[in-house]
Amino acid sequence: MYKVVKKSEAKLRVITANKRSFNFITKDISPNVSLAITGGENFSEEEKAKYDRIYFVLKGKLTLIFDDEKVILEEGDSCFVKKDTRYIMSGTFKIIVVNQPAFGT
Repeated sequence: MYKVVKKSEAKLRVITANKRSFNFITKDISPNVSLAITGGENFSEEEKAKYDRIYFVLKGKLTLIFDDEKVILEEGDSCFVKKDTRYIMSGTFKIIVVNQPAFGT
């Protein structure tokens, strides 16, 4: 089994006025893993990961703050975040987000 999702088929999700996501692989396709392309502009929010999550930076800069540790990711960098981890994410970026188990519709 396989599923191709073209760019034109990705589902746009507006998260905030300055953050939106295109969901490509969602739980409707696979309950085990999902993939989205997310963009943020001067964005900042506190997160608690509901899933194991991987961020991969395509463009820009993504800052993640875990407790007192600040991690700056730039183009080509990635970070794994374990489920239930609290952190702050901020920056202007275009990233790939992979979640396990899958999210979204």
